[in-house]
Amino acid sequence: MMANGKTNHTKPPESKRIYLWTIPRSISTAFERCFVGLNNAHVEHEPYCTAYFFGPDSDNRSLAPFLPTEYDYSYQNVKTRLEEDYPGKNIIFCKDHAFSLGGRYEMMATGFTHTILIRDPVKTMSSFHRIANKPKLLSWSIHTILPDGLAYKDLYDLEVHVRTKLGQNVTIIDADDLVRYPEQMIRRYCDAVGIPFQLEMLDWDSCVNVTKSWSRTLRLLQFLGGIYDRALTSTSFHKEKAEKKEDVSDLPDEVLEAVKICQPYYDQLYQKRIIPEDRETEV
Repeated sequence: MMANGKTNHTKPPESKRIYLWTIPRSISTAFERCFVGLNNAHVEHEPYCTAYFFGPDSDNRSLAPFLPTEYDYSYQNVKTRLEEDYPGKNIIFCKDHAFSLGGRYEMMATGFTHTILIRDPVKTMSSFHRIANKPKLLSWSIHTILPDGLAYKDLYDLEVHVRTKLGQNVTIIDADDLVRYPEQMIRRYCDAVGIPFQLEMLDWDSCVNVTKSWSRTLRLLQFLGGIYDRALTSTSFHKEKAEKKEDVSDLPDEVLEAVKICQPYYDQLYQKRIIPEDRETEV
């Protein structure tokens, strides 16, 4: 009620819905943490990935038969949930892997601005190899977990779909740029998706229970394999992760072959990325 006795019918601002599509081991969970600590944000963690591996529509249940089926994570249920209203939240942020759609573009939630996070395949594939071969994860391998394009082709194909079928220019950021120039890159990302930058995005509280809204299976995977340990205990981005170079000569053949498959798709997406201001004169 206004002072003059009239009712104020001003509509609250509409929520901005942002989807970050990526590949495994891309520092994407750390990027997700930029949003977890914002009071005005609702964050979803890999709902389509849960559907892909553990939902009732999954063709991949044999990979982890010891983990429960997530009956609430059908593709249709995920789409419906992501399209819901979240009172009190004007940013809806979701992070996921493009391959987890399995080409089901009709199941993509509507109303989202789509963005992409990429990372050098040498770094992602060597990290994925180390994680997949942890004893508690049954000695999984790159090729048993990931589809034929090893996640990069799926990310490339999704960019084409969003650009040509949905008519969006996809904002692309590279993980090494993000960790070298976090404030520049996050500011530019926020500008690109139409939300205000907040300083809280640069540093976060490691004690916040980030996993409380995750699916049961992803929480169990974290408990069993610690696959998100670095991201969940971090408080900011670390430049040394960008500066560190993998010794390619020490990588097993499986990883080298995977990098060879991924590199062309990474290179094409890399050319379209947002460039940090400090590097604009170098490119």
